[in-house]
Formats: sequence, C-alpha cells, structure tokens
Amino acid sequence: MLDRVPGEANLYIGGLFTLKRKEALKEANITHVLSVLTLPVDKALFEDYKHLAIDIDDDEDADIIQHFPACNAFIREGLDGGGGVLPALFNLSMEASLQHTMQAPR
Repeated sequence: MLDRVPGEANLYIGGLFTLKRKEALKEANITHVLSVLTLPVDKALFEDYKHLAIDIDDDEDADIIQHFPACNAFIREGLDGGGGVLPALFNLSMEASLQHTMQAPR
C-alpha cells in the first residue's frame, strides 16, 4: 500500500511490500526510501533509490527519538531535491511518530 501523508509534501508511508510496486513508486516520483525495521531485507529492493536504513525494534523501550534527526534530514533532502520520500516501515511506533513530526512546521 502507498499512502500519501496529508499535506503538500511528496511524502508517502508504506510497508516493505510497497517497494515491489515499482510503477506506483515511479508515478509518485519516489527518489528516497527510509526503512525502519530489524528484518533482513533483499537489498535489490532499494537499488533504484537513495536509501537510509534504521535498525530498531518495535518495542516500547526502544529509543526511537534518537533517530529523528537523521530521519528528518534524510526526508528533507529528498523533498527539497524535488523527489518523493517513502518511509517503508515495519515499526508502527516510528510510523506514527514520523507522520506527526513531518506535519510540524519547519
């Protein structure tokens, strides 16, 4: 599934399987993919995109906040460069936090 985050930014949220929808990603002009998961993944899924991988468990004790500066900088780089950004998330806490963070004023 490829869901656009509300607002003007070309920012989408999707799961890992979204990366297999190449045509939809091309139509959305996705240039950057942020993966937040601890599972081993096929690196070929990311070869067409600039990729930032965050390895963190979806656990209430995980320090998700420490990753926000790097994630936000990566997302801004993609958006400011005119591309689209897809956080491909397996971490539900990170998904909710990123959506909230990206909707905040710069």
